[in-house]
Amino acid sequence: MNSAGEYIDSLIKEGGYKQSEIARAIGVQRQVLSYIIAGRRELSIPLALKLESFFNLPEGKLLKMQTENSIRNYKQQLEEELADRLLKANAFWSYANVSAENVPNEELIEKTFIYLDLRDIARLFELYPRNYIQKVWREKMAIQGDYLFNLNVMIALYYFDIRQPEKYLKKVEREHIKHLLAYA
Repeated sequence: MNSAGEYIDSLIKEGGYKQSEIARAIGVQRQVLSYIIAGRRELSIPLALKLESFFNLPEGKLLKMQTENSIRNYKQQLEEELADRLLKANAFWSYANVSAENVPNEELIEKTFIYLDLRDIARLFELYPRNYIQKVWREKMAIQGDYLFNLNVMIALYYFDIRQPEKYLKKVEREHIKHLLAYA
């Protein structure tokens, strides 16, 4: 089920209605309403407005729920696809059982930059805010000096519009070392 369908179903039950009564009252076939509740069909704008009117809901509530659910499902699918592609690229050699649910976001971002292609990297920007991706890159990758230097120069230029990336990366590395020495 989806959240909008579950919510409509709970409204019907709480009101003591039957699906057929609601369908008749708003002018749709009961089967259409049943499909929406089961998540097998999406709400149209006119149908959402009729249901919102019938149940005295704020305008747009059902469509917002439906959209949020669609976004959540899309992002989950993206994470699963990236984790699967990383598994196939042997990026998780030390893990016994890897799935999208047990890979931290930071690790998914870092390994996608290192092991996957530009298309997959672009998908990161659908999953996470740009400033979060940049923070993870700076904290996990930009500090690695020569090991990932050329990759980090490309990332700095292409994804984060950093002018003079070589200087920027050296500065980040110095700051990281200074920070480590302060806690040593």
